Amino acid sequence: MEGQFGWGTLENGWRKGPWTAQEDEILIEHVNQHGEGRWNCVSKLTGLRRNGKSCRLRWVNYLRPDLKRGKITPHEENIILELHALWGNRWSTIARSLPGRTDNEIKNYWRTHFKKSKPLKNIEKARARFLKQQEEQQKSEEEQHQEEQQQEDMRGIMTQVEEATLAQDMQEMNYMCPLNYMLQGDGCFGGGCGGRSGSISDGSSEEEMWGSLWNLDDIHDDREGIRCGALTMQDQVLAFN
Repeated sequence: MEGQFGWGTLENGWRKGPWTAQEDEILIEHVNQHGEGRWNCVSKLTGLRRNGKSCRLRWVNYLRPDLKRGKITPHEENIILELHALWGNRWSTIARSLPGRTDNEIKNYWRTHFKKSKPLKNIEKARARFLKQQEEQQKSEEEQHQEEQQQEDMRGIMTQVEEATLAQDMQEMNYMCPLNYMLQGDGCFGGGCGGRSGSISDGSSEEEMWGSLWNLDDIHDDREGIRCGALTMQDQVLAFN
């Protein structure tokens, strides 16, 4: 097997050192057929003399199809600076914000470009810039929440105004309907009363009629009270705006 793949000598039963192109092809074919995971089974299923850890790292750091190729861009570099200022050497956490870049790649880039060559002042500036962005974002979210709450309160007040207006209209209708019936339905003024005498001769009935008419003042007073209540609520809406 060793002569066939040109892998050279083995150490403790496993091949060490750089991967060959042929090994990469075997590992890629295995993952395409069986999916990621169960790396310790790769050797038994494919004949590769690489242990499970070596197969996993080779796939994750070099062979995954969604990996980005090429150098770290200036935009990605700024993200690394800002996130390192916040999280330190938590490379896996930083890598989640850089799709296509591995934690190992980011760690190597940091150690090569920033650990010794970059002054501490740049890192502190990146930290301050990141914290400022976080503060502005939080402030914006709070303002949006406050605006939504104000709109909700306004809708509640308008609903109350509409309900009060509707109640006023209904009460006015209830007052007017009996009055119209009394004045027109029985025809008790001037004309005949449907089988009754054309003139009002019953003293008690006349008193009741005039008593009902005098109660119109009470109707007017009640209606004015409802209007005042509705206007007061409208003033509250205008003051809220």
